[in-house]
Amino acid sequence: MKKMRLYGTAAADGSLTVNGERSISGLLVAVKYLDTSFAVGADIVISCQGADGVNTNLLTITNGDASAIYYPRVAAHTIAGVAETPVDQYQLLEGTPRMVVAAGGNGGVGGVILYWLE
Repeated sequence: MKKMRLYGTAAADGSLTVNGERSISGLLVAVKYLDTSFAVGADIVISCQGADGVNTNLLTITNGDASAIYYPRVAAHTIAGVAETPVDQYQLLEGTPRMVVAAGGNGGVGGVILYWLE
């Protein structure tokens, strides 16, 4: 299993964008949210910025106020393209991970650790 940390300090307006240090490829297993001092109510979007122009949203944390571990999954599909529920699968990672924070508070600190299988 591999991991990558996306961590930083929010600007005066509470915004923060952190890009991963490299492009990755694999299957997302878990996201550990580290809320060190973000303001209560921070919104965090974790995505993968694809080199092919296809950007994938992986996880959205709305009104985050405590550290937690998330296991984001996507619905599996039949060969006809019909979603099968509740059979969930790992999400595909293809590109550079990105964390965008809104309302993180002036100088709020925090981030995520992504865990994936290559």
